[in-house]
Amino acid sequence: MKWKLLIVDDDEEIRSQMKWALVSDYDVLLAEDRPGAGAAFREHRPWVVILDLGLPPSPGAPDEGLATLSELLAQDPLAKIVIASGQSEKDNALRAIGQGAYDFLCNPFRWRS
Repeated sequence: MKWKLLIVDDDEEIRSQMKWALVSDYDVLLAEDRPGAGAAFREHRPWVVILDLGLPPSPGAPDEGLATLSELLAQDPLAKIVIASGQSEKDNALRAIGQGAYDFLCNPFRWRS
């Protein structure tokens, strides 16, 4: 049995690339926005979430991603949520970690085997 991993990103290409890179090791679930992330999280209780900050309706700002982070942690305060975002400003990383994110990765990043 594989661990469940939820990828939340509004960019279909990034979701597909991440899924391709991780599907051999994880049961990969996908969501493109906050409602989809919340529904997938409630239904599947993934082991870890990889969350982009720039989600619709404001993909250029971190607010929707941070709201998603808060919503998911409200459902499970012990959830492991890793932010993977092109919005790499130090302030965004500090806000996300301060709100309970497990870690913060800057996009684009390289997968290591």
